[in-house]
Amino acid sequence: MSSKHFLPSDTGKLVPNCLKAITYEYEFMSLLEKEKVIYNNEFDCSRVALISGGGSGHEPGFYGLVGSGMLSAVAQGDIFASPNYKNVKAAEKICHELGDSREWAGCIFVITNYTGDNLYFGMAAQDLIARFGSEKIRLLRITDDVAVKKDSNSLVGRRTLAGIALVSKLMGAASQNGYNIDEIFEFGQKVNDSTASVNAGLDHVHISGHSMDSEFGKLGRTQLEIGLGIHNEPGVKKLDYIPRNEELVSTLLDMILNKEDEGRGFFKYATQDKFVLLINNLGGVPIIEEKNILYTTLETLKVKYNIIPIRVYTGNFVASFNAQIFTITLFNVSTAATKTFTTDKIFDFLDEHTNAVCWPNTTFKGKSFIKNDRIINHFEGYDDDVHNTLKDSSQDLKMDPVLLENIVRTAAERVIKKEPDLTEWDTKMGDGDCGYGLKAGAELVLKKLIEDKIAASGSILNVLHVVLNIIKDDMGGTLGAIIFIFMKSVINKIEDLLKEDPSQNVNQVFATALPFGLETLYSYTKARTGHRTVMDVLIPFVNCFNETQDTNRAIQVAYNAAEGTRRLRPKLGRATYVGGLDEQTILPPDPGAYGVYEIISALSL
Repeated sequence: MSSKHFLPSDTGKLVPNCLKAITYEYEFMSLLEKEKVIYNNEFDCSRVALISGGGSGHEPGFYGLVGSGMLSAVAQGDIFASPNYKNVKAAEKICHELGDSREWAGCIFVITNYTGDNLYFGMAAQDLIARFGSEKIRLLRITDDVAVKKDSNSLVGRRTLAGIALVSKLMGAASQNGYNIDEIFEFGQKVNDSTASVNAGLDHVHISGHSMDSEFGKLGRTQLEIGLGIHNEPGVKKLDYIPRNEELVSTLLDMILNKEDEGRGFFKYATQDKFVLLINNLGGVPIIEEKNILYTTLETLKVKYNIIPIRVYTGNFVASFNAQIFTITLFNVSTAATKTFTTDKIFDFLDEHTNAVCWPNTTFKGKSFIKNDRIINHFEGYDDDVHNTLKDSSQDLKMDPVLLENIVRTAAERVIKKEPDLTEWDTKMGDGDCGYGLKAGAELVLKKLIEDKIAASGSILNVLHVVLNIIKDDMGGTLGAIIFIFMKSVINKIEDLLKEDPSQNVNQVFATALPFGLETLYSYTKARTGHRTVMDVLIPFVNCFNETQDTNRAIQVAYNAAEGTRRLRPKLGRATYVGGLDEQTILPPDPGAYGVYEIISALSL
C-alpha cells in the first residue's frame, strides 16, 4: 500500500473539498455543505426517493450512485465514519422538497449493513416514521457479502460490498418508471437476496492523512487475503502466496456458487438461470489486471459452472482509497424476477440510461446469453500470403552456407549473452525492454536456423527476409521499428540492384544498399550521430563500409561508437527524462547501439 497522499493543508477538508469539487463537474449534483449531502437536483419527489450513504473514502460510491434512475441523495460521513442521523434526515428533506410535496411518494433508505450506518439511518428512519407514518419510510439493508459463514454472522448478517451498485440501479429505475414504494421495496429485497459478492486483495489500504501506525493488518510482500471488507476489515482467509487469477477466481466463485458449502449457501441458482456479473475495482487494481480478472471469471463460470452472464460490468463502483482489492458480484436475475418485475423488465432497467457517474452505461443489444463472436481468431492480413522469395533465383546474393549459418548463429548468440547488460543499461536509462526485445528476436532466429534451415541454401536475401519478418512480428519497440525500416529499405535496394546487374558481388551491393537504407531512415527519425541512440553505431558503420568495403575496419568503428555512447548525453528517447545526468561523467552505454554492435560484430567471421 502507498502511504503517500496528495492532501490539503487542512486535512479535515479532505471530504468537504471532494464533495464541493464534484458539483463543479456534474450540474445535476448539488451539495448541502454542512450536512455533507449530495443530491440529484433534477429529482422529482412524486417518485420514490432512494437515499443511501456512509463513510467517505469509497468514491465514486456513494455520490457516484446518485443520478436519474439511481439514488436520489446520499449522506456522506467522514472517512470510514457513518453520517449522523441529522445528515440522513437532511438528505430525505431535500428530496422531499424537490417538486410538489403534495405528491410525495415516500423514501427508502438503501443502506450498507455496518453498525454505524444501521444505527444512524435507523434513528433517522424512526424520526421520519413518527412524522410521516411507516407507509412512507422504509429501510433496506444490502447484504451481498458471502465471505463470512452463517455461524459467524448470525447476529449482524452479511456485510455490504459492491452489490449495492446493482440494487441502486434497479430500484432507481423502478422509481424512475413510477412504481410505488411497496413495489420498489419488495423488488429491492428480491434483488438483494439474489446478489452475492466476495472480495480478494493484495493489501489493506492506507487511509489518507493517517499515520503509518494505522496500517493495521498490512499484508506481507507475498501474501493475499480473501473476504476483506471495504473498511480494512480483515478477510476470512490469508494466503502466504499470491495465486494466479485462475486459481484465485475459482476459489472466490466457489464461495458464491458451491451449494454443498453448509456454512454459506446464500446464493440460490440453477444452471439455466440468467446472470449479471459485476467486477468492482476498489481503487488500486490496474485496469489491465481488472480486465484480466473479468476474463478469467467469465471463462471459469463457463467451464466450471456452465454459466454465461447476460450482462457484464466492470469499474470503480464502491472503492476504498487505493486498495488493491477487487470484488466479484453475481446477480441472479431469474430468482429476483416476479410477475411485476420480469427478467425482461430487469434487463430493461439495467439498460436504461443514467447520469450517475459510476454506472458504465455499456450498451447491450439483446437479453440472451452473451455470445461473443467479436474475437476474430483467424484474419488474413496483407503480409500473410506474401512470400518473400525471388522469382528469378539468379537475382540473389549467395555465400558459403556454413559461413552464413555461423554468422547468423554467432550474431544471435552474442545478443542473447549480452541481454543482462542491455537490460540493466536500459532499466537505468530507459524503460528496460531493449534487452528482452533483442533476445526474443535472437532466440527466434536461432529457432529458424535449426528448424527451417534458413541458411542452408547460402541465400543471404532469404536469411534477411526471415530476420526482417521476426523483427516485424515479434520485436516491437522503437528499436525494432528503426531496424525494420533500415533493413527493409536495404533489402529493397539490394533486389533492385540485382535486377539491374546480377553479377555484382556481396561487398559492392551492400556498399550501395546500406547508405540507401540510412537515407531512408533519416526521413523517419531525427536521430543522428551524437544523440545517444542506435544511430550512433549504425551511421559510422555504414559510412566506413561504404568508403572502404573493409568489414573488420567497419566493425571496429562500430565498437568504438558503441563504447563512445557512455560519454553522450541523451538527446532523444526516454533517457532524456532521466534526472541527475548532469552530475555524471560516465553513463551506461546506449543499449540499442550496443545491441546492434553485437549483431554487426559477427560479420568478422
